[in-house]
Amino acid sequence: MVDEIALLPLKEVKQKVGISTATIYRMMARGEFPKPRKIGTKSLWFQPEIDAFIMAVAHGTSWPQKVGQSMGQDIAA
Repeated sequence: MVDEIALLPLKEVKQKVGISTATIYRMMARGEFPKPRKIGTKSLWFQPEIDAFIMAVAHGTSWPQKVGQSMGQDIAA
């Protein structure tokens, strides 16, 4: 079965992880939280990366920043 890949806006990301916008951005700056992709004028997060972050926290580990994660950040709509 193929997992569905969804793109999440910040509001949904905050609801899923239960942390504030400021904390999300501080953690992103330290490489501890997935970075969004720029799609047109919107910043959207890949759901599988958010799910991986949640699982890492649940297992008591830090979320690893993936090699090449910043590639393709500015995708024009």
